[in-house]
Amino acid sequence: MVICSGLQALKVLKTAEFMPFVVCIAAPELDTLRAMHKAVVDAGLTTKLLTQNDLMKTVDESARIRRAYSHYFDLTIVNDQLDKAFDQLQEEVEHLCLQPQWVPVSWVF
Repeated sequence: MVICSGLQALKVLKTAEFMPFVVCIAAPELDTLRAMHKAVVDAGLTTKLLTQNDLMKTVDESARIRRAYSHYFDLTIVNDQLDKAFDQLQEEVEHLCLQPQWVPVSWVF
């Protein structure tokens, strides 16, 4: 799994020899993110209150990452509904598990 700080690693990892399946979990639009944050605060699932500026930074950084690295992503999931995003990711992983996997011949012998 590559996290934001490891995005530079995609340039090294995504090669003809090693072909990871890269998924980007992108931030939703600002209004949706604000509503999602309010819902978790109201439900008591977090005590961390994010400011409007924090939310805008998240949306802007997500957009910047998508612009700069989209050619490395095999799938982009916009996290606008947590359950839906999780289900989509789980379905893709299950689908990948059923597909033949390519490995370099040097790994076999």
